[in-house]
Amino acid sequence: MMRRKITIAFKISVLLAGLFLFNFTMQLWRLNKVLVGFGDKSHETATYQICRWPPRKLDDIHFVSGYNITLCVRLEASELETRRRKTYPLTDLFQLSQTNRQVSFDDLATLPRKLWKRVKYPEVYRTYPQDVPLKQIVEAVNAGLPVTDMPEYNFPIRILQTSTTVCTNHTQHDLVIVVKSGILGWDARTAFRAFMQRERARSPKLKVGVVFSLGLPRKHGGRFFNRYGNIISLPGISGDLLEVFEGYEDYVMDRIKMEIEENGDIVLADYEDTYYNLTWKTVTNLRWLSAFCNKYHGNTFMIIDDDHRMNLTMVARMLDSVSKETLRKSIFGFIAKFDLAYRSPMKKWFLSYHEFPWDLMYQYPRGFSQFIGADIVDDMAIASAYTRYNYAPEDVYLGMVAFKLGIDLHHVNSMYDHREYELRNNGTRPAMVALSKYFERARRR
Repeated sequence: MMRRKITIAFKISVLLAGLFLFNFTMQLWRLNKVLVGFGDKSHETATYQICRWPPRKLDDIHFVSGYNITLCVRLEASELETRRRKTYPLTDLFQLSQTNRQVSFDDLATLPRKLWKRVKYPEVYRTYPQDVPLKQIVEAVNAGLPVTDMPEYNFPIRILQTSTTVCTNHTQHDLVIVVKSGILGWDARTAFRAFMQRERARSPKLKVGVVFSLGLPRKHGGRFFNRYGNIISLPGISGDLLEVFEGYEDYVMDRIKMEIEENGDIVLADYEDTYYNLTWKTVTNLRWLSAFCNKYHGNTFMIIDDDHRMNLTMVARMLDSVSKETLRKSIFGFIAKFDLAYRSPMKKWFLSYHEFPWDLMYQYPRGFSQFIGADIVDDMAIASAYTRYNYAPEDVYLGMVAFKLGIDLHHVNSMYDHREYELRNNGTRPAMVALSKYFERARRR
């Protein structure tokens, strides 16, 4: 009897040891996936990930219901030790007499505001996380080599649906246009498609491909957002639509599925599609262009909001007037050089000192439209994982990525942001890019 009890106890011990070993092995496997840059949303059809960006073939990032555009990154073995947060001599960032004080980026928000009258630009911009040897890292990720620093902003993003007409099946276009559109903006997309049909007929020599970039519907909160402890009611049509369709996610997705089937021009990713996630949309656009599109047939890519329009004849003229090298390596747009941060928590553009401690923004291409060179889109797609966001204004964010990579920004006078068309020239000169209402007025004349 005693021997039987010992045998049973031994079997139980072996079973428990086996379960412990299995659990330990699974934990190591999960940890390894995190170390190579997967996050929670894993590749579902392959047992390993080829750690380079962009992928050499789309199968490298394909899974059962879409594409994993989260960067896969491996850390150099010599860099496995924990890094301390980066600090800077205060005298490097501000015009001060001698002091030994060191500050981190997070410390900057706590400094007295009067001290910011002595800030050194652009030196202070270099503190924006992550301050790492980004060009060296970009080269390593592109070559599939280990890196010296892991990305802190490599949030999981999946593309659930891609276009069936643009950047697929060896299609070629002189210009690929990505339209930033909210998921609830089906009327705006219908109007944009109708405009493009007319514009293509008017400018047949420029072969243009158009996709609409969308995320998923918001599940909770309606038009209200918590911005650093401040509750903001999103104004305008964007807030109205969030309020009307709150709780109707299934209906919204049914409409999107019908739109996809009818038009085949939607790039759908799995982030929550709201005004405050426009940077997620921007990162998705960079990764999609980098992974899916031919970067040799055309020299640049165009990004535009769905409430703006473009004159393709003027676009073609601009593309012909700029050298190929400059076009491929630069960003063109309405370059804001003296914009200040909005500090009022009542405004939808509110920025806290913890997000951007400086008041003067680094120059950036205003968000309504930009042209991004074909030679820099891969670098920007990689750098996006090393440039801080959850929320950051997407255009300011593009400026910070460009700053970190040393990308040139070129101002285009004929690109007009919202009311700029009326304010700058009283609507007398033709616009290459402007709000849709100005193009509608011109068409009715």
